[in-house]
Amino acid sequence: MIRAVAGFFVLTFALLACGLLPTGAASAADPFARATLVTKGTLYTGQEVHIDVDVFVPNYFMAPPQFPLFNLSGAVVTIPDGSGVNLNETVNGESFSGIRKSYAVTPQTAGDYVLPPAEIPFGFAAVPGQLTQGKLTLPPLKFTVEAAPGGADGVTAVKVTIDQALDRDASGLHAGDALVRTITVRAEGLDAMMIPEPNFASPVGARVYVHDPALSEERTPRGEPVAGVRKDTATYVFAQAGSYRLPAIAVEWFDPRTGNIEQAEAPMVAVTVAAAPTVDTGLGPPAPEPEKPPFDWRLWAGVAAATIVATAVIRLAAQLLSRAEAWGEAYHRRRLDSEREYFRRIEQACRDHDLTRLGRALDAWSRKTGNLPLSRWLDRFADTATQRLFAEHQRALYGKPSEGRTTTDFGALRRGLSTARRNWLRSHLSATARPAALPPLNPDFARPRPPVAS
Repeated sequence: MIRAVAGFFVLTFALLACGLLPTGAASAADPFARATLVTKGTLYTGQEVHIDVDVFVPNYFMAPPQFPLFNLSGAVVTIPDGSGVNLNETVNGESFSGIRKSYAVTPQTAGDYVLPPAEIPFGFAAVPGQLTQGKLTLPPLKFTVEAAPGGADGVTAVKVTIDQALDRDASGLHAGDALVRTITVRAEGLDAMMIPEPNFASPVGARVYVHDPALSEERTPRGEPVAGVRKDTATYVFAQAGSYRLPAIAVEWFDPRTGNIEQAEAPMVAVTVAAAPTVDTGLGPPAPEPEKPPFDWRLWAGVAAATIVATAVIRLAAQLLSRAEAWGEAYHRRRLDSEREYFRRIEQACRDHDLTRLGRALDAWSRKTGNLPLSRWLDRFADTATQRLFAEHQRALYGKPSEGRTTTDFGALRRGLSTARRNWLRSHLSATARPAALPPLNPDFARPRPPVAS
């Protein structure tokens, strides 16, 4: 029995040494995803919670991951604008390339939250130079949210400020004048659409007209969100003279760092409206009505004819102008959507030495012309040097730079791609050419015919 057990362990060890059984190193070469809760400390309702999702693949990406905007019950989920962050990592001796995307989750209710299993498709080079389609799901990251203390208008933020502006002096109005009041609320760590609407109360004797708000976001140079900004405008119209008070506008918020309820306020506005100035109309006794001249039929007939002609000319000119504008817009759209314009963006990206824009331009041109995948098109129409430069560009864009590797020669790559395009265009022209099928228009009947074999 002991010998049998010992033999089993010896056989298992031999299979592992020969690579016949799966090991942890083999699975380390597979793509994987990771989710990280960036916002630390206790989380509260109404607070913007930041989550980073990383996708890693061996070698390098050939098609970037498509991060989904998923639904999470009881919370508002957004993806802040900005491109993903490129990552490089070594796992069990294997080099991985990664791309990170940040999510902003704003819980509306207290409780436990778990990321749903949303799919993230991508393409990578499992074998260098060959596209392999991959797919991962969001890791089931779990976090707990507590209810924010009451009395904070449902706002949880780091800092809130309010600015107030008037379009004129509030003490120099007259009856019938209007005053425009603008309130700007800036909330750090909160999305603009989560800032509550201010209450523009109308004093007695005045009317208020509230305009649509303007929402915007403040971001760092890297595209990371800093603060949400909401700008509201209201117009007050005062029909009668008197003194008015526009109530103060306040916003309360809960600061999760200190655990305190804070308040920001735009102060009350005192408005003084004077009576409308009187206008001297200079009224006097009515003057006698002047005698009416006789009606001139010829004059008014000429005016009517001139009006009709002018109207016809204006209508014709408008139609011609409309057609010219439509033709110009159609020509501009065709030019922007042409194959030449798509390839010009590739050349411009090479001149600007922009790796990311060059990758997008190459992908757009290959899809426009149907040359998919692009590597097959290069194998057919590009020389060896251009194929090598394109492979270096792919590694520089999606892979981990190797030690001692030189930068991409954008000038040589642009010239090689232009030569390959000319070869491709010539092949299209030769494929569509056809020999003339008609005989000469005026045959020479005087020329002797060749003898017919008997």
